Amino acid sequence: MIEIPLPTSDHGTIRIADSRLWETLGSIGLLSAHRGLTPWPYTDWGRAARRSLTRAGLTVPGWLVRLQRAAGGGLPTFLLPVPPPAGRTGLAEEIAQLRTVSPDRVREELERWFPQGVPVDVRPLYADPGARLAELGSFLPRYWRAALAPVEESLRAVTEDDIVLRARVLATQGPAKLLGGLRGPVSRRGGVLRLHDGAPGGPVAASGASRLVLVPLVFGRGVSLVGAAPDGVTAVSYQAEGAAVLAREVRPGPRPAGRAAGPAVGDRLEILLGRSRAGVVRALVAPTTTSDLAATLGLAPSTVSEHLTSLVAAGVVRRNRAGVRVLYELDGAGVVLLRQLDNGRRVDAPSYESI
Repeated sequence: MIEIPLPTSDHGTIRIADSRLWETLGSIGLLSAHRGLTPWPYTDWGRAARRSLTRAGLTVPGWLVRLQRAAGGGLPTFLLPVPPPAGRTGLAEEIAQLRTVSPDRVREELERWFPQGVPVDVRPLYADPGARLAELGSFLPRYWRAALAPVEESLRAVTEDDIVLRARVLATQGPAKLLGGLRGPVSRRGGVLRLHDGAPGGPVAASGASRLVLVPLVFGRGVSLVGAAPDGVTAVSYQAEGAAVLAREVRPGPRPAGRAAGPAVGDRLEILLGRSRAGVVRALVAPTTTSDLAATLGLAPSTVSEHLTSLVAAGVVRRNRAGVRVLYELDGAGVVLLRQLDNGRRVDAPSYESI
């Protein structure tokens, strides 16, 4: 965990920006963390991405996989340049920033991450940071074309909508409300932003941020990425709302003739709850609205609403209001239900607002 003392409550000290580089590295972290199926709503994307990467003959550098697995998807800050103001740069420009990172900084951060010694898989990076970062700079655009270009329009729509939503909250309700409402492994307690980044070595108290940049990621689930600039600007990722859009990218095929609409064989969650209600529970690993659930699952809004009412009454799902929207997500009991009955699925604890 990293704890960052927040800047003063002046609106000008906080901005929100998207980053193709951060999104790309976040998606690689998700694939690295799940060698089999990626969790919902990334399951279909994960299957398609792995097939595409295999066809393209692309393999993620072993040292990058090792870094992300050591930190549960997190990364050292030298790989995460602070995103510039929105609309100014793309992936190529962000990659160019990686090439300017000094070898001394790379080695210093790696020694902090691995105080017992840099692992064998990471030693190529430690020995020649310039060469390895150059190779990464060549790999990332090819990875983007293979794994993320097919869903680029959806990624852009989600992040743009999220930035507009957060900017409105910042302008009308202030920084405290904005920071308190972030989703994912980031929370605010008093004047401190707490990041469950998974970096090795235990809790770290970082220096105060003169300015804070918030980076919405569709692939931001499970870990917060952190970047820092020499001028005191700190960048922090959070889970963008609307990641469920990825579940719509691959539509299920028609059910074979004669097949009943009952639970799948061996699917304990569907056997217990029924097919459609189990689908609702699986979809609520991220905060979602009734209309989004209905569109994603192909169910009538009235059916989804009925399921949600029952699940809330049972203590499996909780309801939150965010402005004019009502969001639903799993409560503690729902997380336990998925972990126990959904084939040992890894599910994050529910995210609760902390102000």
